[in-house]
Amino acid sequence: MGEALYLVFVVAIGGYIARLAKSHPEHKYKTNKLKQKYFTHLYPHMVEKYAENEGYWISKAISDYVFDFNRRLYTDYHVERYKGHIKIEKENLYKYHVEPAHKLCEELVKRAVELNIPSLLFSFHMTELWQHNIVPVGRLTPKSIANYSEKYYRELIGIPTTQATIIKFLDAHKGEE
Repeated sequence: MGEALYLVFVVAIGGYIARLAKSHPEHKYKTNKLKQKYFTHLYPHMVEKYAENEGYWISKAISDYVFDFNRRLYTDYHVERYKGHIKIEKENLYKYHVEPAHKLCEELVKRAVELNIPSLLFSFHMTELWQHNIVPVGRLTPKSIANYSEKYYRELIGIPTTQATIIKFLDAHKGEE
């Protein structure tokens, strides 16, 4: 009788812990796989510049910044400590070629749809990424994005671009697929 009660207790605690883990924003959304893939590709570049531990947390902070639209979906003390590096690294992020720009743009639209990001926040974030040569906008917006969201596609093509910024972006992404 005591063993059965112990077994029920262990199963109940295990179920509770599993439910808590699934409710954490890190595991809640399907598009976290895209964010995790981005992190995995970014991490080696950060480790080249920083110590391994710092590189890990800086990669995590940058991935959160890019894929969570500069919002905090959860609080992590370690990530918060390295948020200052985002300002430094976003200037050079396009140089690492972590993800082809058009593919990253599609992934961010999928993420925005899942997180139900307001249009204004989406447009502001994508404009900022455009200014750092990370994603294409305006005339360079991939047409395939309309398949995921017509609303966000219209936002992206509505972001103003100049011929000079388009040339700068295309030069930064020569040789991408």
